[in-house]
Amino acid sequence: MEKNPTQIVSELGSRLLQLSRPNKGSLVKSLREAATTLSQIEQPLVTEIVNKKKALKLLEAELRPLKNSILKHDLLKNRDNDVSLLVTVCVSEIFRILAPEPPFEDKYLRDIFNLFLAEFSELSDTVSPYFSRRAKILETVSRCKCCLLMLDVDCHDLIHEMFNMFFSVAREHHQQNLIQQKSSKMQQRKATTQQSQQSLFNDISTIMNDILKEEASSSLVDVILENLVKEGQDATPGANNLASSLIKSCTDTLEPFICSFLTSCFMEKDSIQSNLKDSYHEIIFMVSLNAPQILLAVIPNLTQELLTDQVDVRIKALNLAGRIFAQPKHCHGEIYQDLFAEFLRRFSDKSAEVRMAALKCGKQCYVANPSGNKASGVLTAIQERLLDFDDRVRTQALVVACDIMKFNMKYVPLNLISEASERLRDKKISVRKKALQKLTEVYQDYCDKCSEGYMTINDQFEQILCKILLLCCDKDCKELWSQNMELVLSDDLFPRHLPVDERMRHWVQCFAVMTHIHLKSLNSILSQKRRLQNELRHCLTLWREAKDHNIEAVQRKLKSYFAKLSTCFPDASKAEEFFQKLDQMRDTTIFDALTLLLDELTSTKAQIIREKFLETIGAKHHLFDFLRILSTKCSPNIFSSEHVQYLLNQLCSNTSVNTQLKAPSIKLLLVILNMFPSYLRGSEKQFLKLLKENVSVGDELTEALSKAAPYISVNFGDYYPALEKVCLEGTRSQAKYAVSAIASLAGSSDKFVFSELCEMLIDSLLGGRNIPTTLQSLACVGQYSVLAFDSIYEDISRYVYQDFQAEPSENQPPCDQSSGCCNSCKLKIYGLKTLVKSFLPRHGRGQVVRKIDDLLNILKKTLKSRGLDGIRSCDDTGANVRLAAAKAVLLLSRKWDHHISPEIFRLTILMGTDSNAFITRTFLTKLHKLLTENMIPSRYACAFSFSLSGPCRDLQDDSLRYINGFIRNATREARAHRDLDQGESLTESPAYMIVFLIHVLAHDPEFPSEDCRDEHVYARFCGPLLSVLQVLLGNKETAPFLFCIFRAIKRAEDAVYACITPRLHILADIGYAAVNTLKCIAVTSPEAPRSILLPSSLYKLSVTSMSDSQNKKKSNTQNALEQSFTERVVHIFQSQISMHDQRCQEDIPAVVLEDRVLPSLLRNQIETSLTGSTEASKNNTRCSRKRAHLGLPEKSTTSREKKNSSSKKCKTVEGAEHISCNSISLRTVESEIPIKKLERHSTCSKESVGASASNNVTSSSHSGVVSAIKDISNHGEAIIGQRIKLLSPTDGCFYPGTVERFNSKSNAHKIAFDNGDVELVCLNSESWETLSHESLGQQELLGKETESFGSRNCVPEITHAKANNDQKKKTTTKQQKKKMPTKLITPAGEASVSEVTNTSDNIVLRRSRRQRTS
Repeated sequence: MEKNPTQIVSELGSRLLQLSRPNKGSLVKSLREAATTLSQIEQPLVTEIVNKKKALKLLEAELRPLKNSILKHDLLKNRDNDVSLLVTVCVSEIFRILAPEPPFEDKYLRDIFNLFLAEFSELSDTVSPYFSRRAKILETVSRCKCCLLMLDVDCHDLIHEMFNMFFSVAREHHQQNLIQQKSSKMQQRKATTQQSQQSLFNDISTIMNDILKEEASSSLVDVILENLVKEGQDATPGANNLASSLIKSCTDTLEPFICSFLTSCFMEKDSIQSNLKDSYHEIIFMVSLNAPQILLAVIPNLTQELLTDQVDVRIKALNLAGRIFAQPKHCHGEIYQDLFAEFLRRFSDKSAEVRMAALKCGKQCYVANPSGNKASGVLTAIQERLLDFDDRVRTQALVVACDIMKFNMKYVPLNLISEASERLRDKKISVRKKALQKLTEVYQDYCDKCSEGYMTINDQFEQILCKILLLCCDKDCKELWSQNMELVLSDDLFPRHLPVDERMRHWVQCFAVMTHIHLKSLNSILSQKRRLQNELRHCLTLWREAKDHNIEAVQRKLKSYFAKLSTCFPDASKAEEFFQKLDQMRDTTIFDALTLLLDELTSTKAQIIREKFLETIGAKHHLFDFLRILSTKCSPNIFSSEHVQYLLNQLCSNTSVNTQLKAPSIKLLLVILNMFPSYLRGSEKQFLKLLKENVSVGDELTEALSKAAPYISVNFGDYYPALEKVCLEGTRSQAKYAVSAIASLAGSSDKFVFSELCEMLIDSLLGGRNIPTTLQSLACVGQYSVLAFDSIYEDISRYVYQDFQAEPSENQPPCDQSSGCCNSCKLKIYGLKTLVKSFLPRHGRGQVVRKIDDLLNILKKTLKSRGLDGIRSCDDTGANVRLAAAKAVLLLSRKWDHHISPEIFRLTILMGTDSNAFITRTFLTKLHKLLTENMIPSRYACAFSFSLSGPCRDLQDDSLRYINGFIRNATREARAHRDLDQGESLTESPAYMIVFLIHVLAHDPEFPSEDCRDEHVYARFCGPLLSVLQVLLGNKETAPFLFCIFRAIKRAEDAVYACITPRLHILADIGYAAVNTLKCIAVTSPEAPRSILLPSSLYKLSVTSMSDSQNKKKSNTQNALEQSFTERVVHIFQSQISMHDQRCQEDIPAVVLEDRVLPSLLRNQIETSLTGSTEASKNNTRCSRKRAHLGLPEKSTTSREKKNSSSKKCKTVEGAEHISCNSISLRTVESEIPIKKLERHSTCSKESVGASASNNVTSSSHSGVVSAIKDISNHGEAIIGQRIKLLSPTDGCFYPGTVERFNSKSNAHKIAFDNGDVELVCLNSESWETLSHESLGQQELLGKETESFGSRNCVPEITHAKANNDQKKKTTTKQQKKKMPTKLITPAGEASVSEVTNTSDNIVLRRSRRQRTS
């Protein structure tokens, strides 16, 4: 009969008990058999408690022998691993079978638990063959709750050790390993038993839970918390998971201990002895993950940390809060509402570091819960920080916002995209750079997702591209200029392998939201790319043909090309240096590759060529980086012929293009073709179809066609019918481009084509069909085919002149509200434009030989009259016709300026004073554009001055902006011309406009009457002059030019009407006084040019003389009064100017004149003889004398009466009808002066005083004035040491001095004057005589006497010689110590010929040929 397992165990126990000293082998064999048999014994399946106890007693009796044998042989303390393991298994099975009663006495339990712990410590060895037995022991101990007995026997140290042991052996893979090893046995078990098995991890957790729930302690909690936050090599995920599991399962038990510890960390951190006090934030975080309700009592303390004054504490608390709220699938925002509210407020913390930390935490929160209830609040806080006042915070907010957009692109709020893209315009360069980097990454991801179909094209994301384009307008950062933005568009903006059609979808959508500013920026980038490609083509051609040309000439051209090409690179200086190296290399491989890239039209092939080229030269090439950028700029990578073909295919397809995207598609197509017309090659048929179907954009398409004509191959007959129809039936704009396209496509047959077209157009014109378009077509034909237009010119001109003389119809419709013109005036304007354009043919299209006089005559009549002289226009719109006439004059001045008379010039300039503000603004805008493009002479810039001083503030602002732009451009060009020619021309200076402005003002019929003494009247009338002087004097170098201009005008007379000359002198005086007042300087600068060119058609040389000193005295007195009058005029103007004009003068530094002499003008000077004044000069003298009475109290007459009286006396000077290129030359007579001291003692010589007293300037007794003038060109060093006296042409006075040295190179003598000045003078061109016969005493006396006269008394006021001598004796002593007066206005009536050629009014300043020595 087979024995049952209990009997077998009993017998095994009895045999072991009988052995006195069993060996290991017998022990192992017996214990293994016992362990196997014990595993087969189950507790009795008895439901009644009484019966179960009886059954357990019977089992205990059967197991007692084995139990006694284990105790007898002291097997609980056996050190052998095999024996110890088998004993532990048997003991655990006995515990299981006899549970719930403990099978051993308490005194043995400690040894038993030591056995358990010893085996538990080996659980980390999952590959051990005994792992399954140890796991079984753990399972048994867990199920039987054996460890609770440890509490009964006070084994707390073992419990603490067990807890540490469990944390050290816990592994995440325990569960899987255990399942794999038990699989074979589990297959033999019943399904219910199989389901009841627990994992090793759960068994450990169960044991620990049982102990904690039974008797938790702070020491055990410390062990749990330590393993919860343990870091470093000792930390294991299994331990962390075990600690988390305990916190979850024992929440109620552990809560008091955890809260007490954390509260102490907040309140009494320094008094805590635990090492965990520094990790309390991490403990809070881990606890919040497992049992957030535990922290409800702790969170208020964390909230208080967010409000503390210590920044580092706030940042740590903020990071903790951010981690808590950043956990996915947790609703901590709802649990800790107060903490979350304070967390959001930290986004606006006073510390920038805290705000930056909040942004990082906010990103984590949103990424963890993008659809949570609190996500919107986090996004709002992040968005607000994009406008933070600290650039570091804005940068961090930008990075966070872009990361959020990349994470959740499909559902990101649109306003966040908009605000982030606005950082591209941030005031800080660093923020703009970071915005460009991050937003390009966002845009790339956006393009990829659109290509993959994950999302559709979005206008807000396309705004990123638009705003990136605006970066090329950045003036502060060179790295964001168009040179770099081109590389961004080509390399960084789109994913590299994004197909052409996908790129164009984005570009079309971008054009749908693009404004004109964005379009302008894109055009600037594309135009720079085109400019580089064109210049590089010329450069490559020059490189190849260098052997056949002059080497020096080639090098000069190459240098010029390099300078232009380098401007297209971020670092122009380095780029130019690289081009120089490339020139020295002359590598044909590089040249050929660049040529291929320039000729290639498709981006796909260009990319292959570029990659092959870069691979060929290698990354180690010393110019690799430069050639990489250069090859990129040469490639059609932004747009190409493939892009054009895609657009045309889409536009020609009726179903493939959204109706709303048709307009932006055409707009994009036109932008590409306008910049790169060659890209149309290969798509000619589609373009023709588009041209025929889209009449609304026909003008733009025909413009693109005209530009692309040289690059495409088409049959002219296919295009001509459509273009001809446009010329006859289209709009004026369409007709303009249609004629241009015909001219481009017709080629050599354009003469015949235009002849036929002219006949059709004339028939249409005379037939009254679509007259505006017909006139436009005729005008354009006249520009492209002079011969064809000449044949019909008479018919057209007759038609236009008749139209100008036609009376406006009473039944005509009212004026068009959009243009402000009636139909009659429109036709006049269109006809005028037709005639004007016919005189301005395109380059290479022929030369006009017909006379322009008739056209100029009708322009003059149009500008002068309002219904007079045969010009008829309606009262409301006559200003528009005059505006068209003024614009016509401006355009004609490009090629016909020498035919434009002074009167037409004046009438054109006065359009700036029109009462209609719209007319004035339109005229000034056109004028500004033409001046900026250097299309017209710069003299027309004086028109800005009239609106600059006008009553309209908007026009003042516009005029100020225009004139400042003109001054900048003119100054830059003048300097470039000076550097090139090594000379300076005053006519190129922006200050030269004053010459023409004074002419216009002098001929103004509103000029104050001759006897007007009201300074306010002059201040108002001279407003244009004074206003423009304010602007000009913003440049310190302008003052000397202005002085010279005014002095030259003072010595000239009007070339048109002689009686106007006094007005010129009055204006010159006022201007001179204004410069002195506005610049706080009263002496001439050594920078003043030696020659001043005045236009001979406006001015002529004034030659006057005076023979009696009485007139000198009178004239001198009048000038003194006149000077005070002009100064009052200027002061009145200053007091009346607006605050806007005052701001224009703020912070303008005082003039600090550079001590240098500018090169003389390379112009012929008109010299006049010393004798013989003409009748015209006499008349001029009389006019000047009348002008000198301005300051006297005389009876005033009205300007109208003065005009009438003057018109009778004045006659037009013959030969002055037109403003020619000839000019009169007036030489300045100045020398350099000290910069710091602007005063010096200087007087007339003793001889000149005597000459004045005798009233005989030219008498023989005064031989030094004229008769003793000598030519010493051959004297050189012969006169060193001699005493001489030098004639000053300014005042007719002699200055005595001694010749000290002679410089043969400059042919100049060093002269030490008696008043202390030392100058270098070229005596060849001076008037002088020797004083060698004088005694030393006489010389000393002369020196003293010369110091007694101020510059204003160089021509003394003498009525009697004796009176003068008496007065001189009284004033000599006082005036010896006085400084020289700072300004002098020479009497116009007494100027001799030498004085006319001298534009300096200061006695102490001699001719500019002299050089001051130190």
